[in-house]
Amino acid sequence: MRIRIGVVVLAVVLLIAAFISNIPSEAETEAACRRALDNTSTWTNRPDVCLDVSAETYRTFLLMYELREEGLD
Repeated sequence: MRIRIGVVVLAVVLLIAAFISNIPSEAETEAACRRALDNTSTWTNRPDVCLDVSAETYRTFLLMYELREEGLD
C-alpha cells in the first residue's frame, strides 16, 4: 500500500513540475512580444503574445519599435 501511495505522490509531483516548467518566464514573454510587433501594432491592437505584458512595458516596446522604424535606434 505504501508503494502505491509513494508512486501516486511521485507522479503528481512530476506532473506539477512538468506543468510549471512549461510556463514561460516574464523575460521570455517580453522577448516574444518585441519580436511580434509590426506596423499594425497599436495601443488597442496588441499581438496575442503581448496580452500578458504589462501596459507600461507594452507602451515602451511600441515606442522603441517606432523609433527603430524611423532609424533612430
